[in-house]
Amino acid sequence: MLKKICTDLETSKRLKELGFEAETNFLYTPTEITASEDKKLELQHWATTECIVWKKDSLIPAYTLEQILSELPDIIEVNNSIYHLMISKNSIYYFSHSKLEVFANYQENNLSSSSAKLWIKLKEDKMI
Repeated sequence: MLKKICTDLETSKRLKELGFEAETNFLYTPTEITASEDKKLELQHWATTECIVWKKDSLIPAYTLEQILSELPDIIEVNNSIYHLMISKNSIYYFSHSKLEVFANYQENNLSSSSAKLWIKLKEDKMI
């Protein structure tokens, strides 16, 4: 279910690298665990349940569409043209009504990853 509502792992990693910060309750954790991994702080036993505690820097936040939309500008200006944020069923993009053209259209498996890639594009182009 979370794959449908949160950013995928690779996109989440890129967001983290670029400094995207929003509160989220969803995190990717390292999946292959060995006793010698430095990513693991400790293995705790609570009653009959085994619990792994991870170092914070080894966790990758995953974001929902709403969290990313809150960080995307509604309007951007590119080459003296105004573009408005638009969302369709499967994609997210900026659209210029005066020029009838699209800027940075992304269509991924879910809108969370699509919107994240749009945010990444704006960040890499120093537009935000």
